[in-house]
Amino acid sequence: MTTYGVCLAVATTLWFLNALNKEYVTEITYPVKYSDLPKGKVLTPDMPREMTLEIKAHGFALLRHKLTTSFLPIVFNVNDVLQKSDVMEKQVNTAEIKERISAQFNSDIQLLRILPESIRFRFTRLKSKKLPLAPNARYTLRPQYILKERITVVPDSVVVEGPASILDTLRVVQLEPATFTHLAKSISKTVSLVEIPHVRALVHTARLTIEVERYTEARKTIPVVTRNLPPSFNLRLFPSSVEITYNVGLSRYDQVLDTHFVLSVDYRQVANSPGTLEVKVERSAPFIENLSLSPDRVEYLVEQR
Repeated sequence: MTTYGVCLAVATTLWFLNALNKEYVTEITYPVKYSDLPKGKVLTPDMPREMTLEIKAHGFALLRHKLTTSFLPIVFNVNDVLQKSDVMEKQVNTAEIKERISAQFNSDIQLLRILPESIRFRFTRLKSKKLPLAPNARYTLRPQYILKERITVVPDSVVVEGPASILDTLRVVQLEPATFTHLAKSISKTVSLVEIPHVRALVHTARLTIEVERYTEARKTIPVVTRNLPPSFNLRLFPSSVEITYNVGLSRYDQVLDTHFVLSVDYRQVANSPGTLEVKVERSAPFIENLSLSPDRVEYLVEQR
């Protein structure tokens, strides 16, 4: 480093130290946290989420404060501020609680003013509701593997508390996203619930389980039934039965019955489908995958009775 560079560095350091030794008045914005609410009540969602403080301190104190507390919220003890638990609405001048807020800072920082100058506390009665938990799981399986059961969540529901205006719009509580790749064995993981603003869940995590097993390919021949056939007509199908192919877990192979499947054609499609009709799957076993039909269309002959 050159002599000029050394002199510049020393001068900059001295200037910086001199600046930190001066007294300043500045504004700092902080998030607000409301604690110790009256029993059976909750604050309305329109409460201020942050507060601006005008403070006075030396540069060293300001720098130290910003480095150590820049992300800490100002805590409002609501019961302490209101002093009564039976009110549903009350306006509080922030100047009246300046000492309580000032106590959350170091003694070398002087609190001059609080913005906003007043806060209107509005409450609504606390309501509770039981909601199902919905998994948000993405997964891939190794070749020759299949889900053994549906993805399960324990507990499968949760009681939440919050304003009626919010709870009335909720149908489920989502779990945080979870991703699993190349699964070849069952897996279980604790997953957090997605936080809902202004709503509190009585549990914060759930156990998500994905069971997998090897599968095999199976075949059956299933008769095709006709729907919406007028009483005066008969519909003959060629072929009258269709071969189905599907994948099924090894533990369920013997549980698949012919009665699990209903295949049909619709007589009302005769006018729009000369020659062949599409075979549709009305019902199938819930624990199979990759169901295919051969053939998926059949020829027909309409006969009058």
